[in-house]
Amino acid sequence: MPHVTIDEKGCRGCSLCVDNCPVQVFERTQPTDQSIQATARVVRAGDCIGCFACHYLCPSQCIALRDVEIQRPFYRVDENTALVERFLQEGATTRGVTTQGLGADDWEEAYQDVAITLVSLADAIESIMGRGLNALGRRSGVVAAPHFPELYEERDLAGKLTRLRKRFRHSFDFEFSISDENIAFTFMPCGLHSIVEESGQQVGEAVLCRLFHDFWAGLIGNHDGKNYRYRVPDVGSECRLILTPVG
Repeated sequence: MPHVTIDEKGCRGCSLCVDNCPVQVFERTQPTDQSIQATARVVRAGDCIGCFACHYLCPSQCIALRDVEIQRPFYRVDENTALVERFLQEGATTRGVTTQGLGADDWEEAYQDVAITLVSLADAIESIMGRGLNALGRRSGVVAAPHFPELYEERDLAGKLTRLRKRFRHSFDFEFSISDENIAFTFMPCGLHSIVEESGQQVGEAVLCRLFHDFWAGLIGNHDGKNYRYRVPDVGSECRLILTPVG
């Protein structure tokens, strides 16, 4: 059974664990003395499912979990790695995969298939994880960060975002502005915009949008060394996203 503890002396009261725990293990304290900072505390330890959402999100790293059974990732199992390497070494023709001769209709059909898969996957994740969706999105951004090594070459945030814009220019081209309070993004276009619209969901509020927003916050935060909250000020032909540092 998972066992979660929090070092309240290290807690800075950001409430990320309270807001994102899918089973509401934490509560925020309400000190009567206003000079005492509010913190998070464990109130329903027996409900913990060991998802590590709180551990990954905590900017103070003061939440610990033990007695959690962790499965080894697919790519760390030697047998699986060997299978993948053998698969990649085979020619595309032996796998029956070809991209030659595809017309516009073929690409449109492929796009629709991917769109349906993405929306369905996002909805399934939300139905299973509930409030843990935020942590999943952020964690995926953190995990993806090392796949953009060119960002580590830049020392300032503006340089990192300029590199990131170049990397995503075909799917998530964006403009950005940086202030002392936040980072504002305008995506033009957002690669998910039409997918969400065609699914009949509200752009900016759809599960797929929220997953991407948290992914973006996790990705930027990893390279910037900060923890960010996001908000969507409005939705139109251009999607806007604002990241505000927490703690």
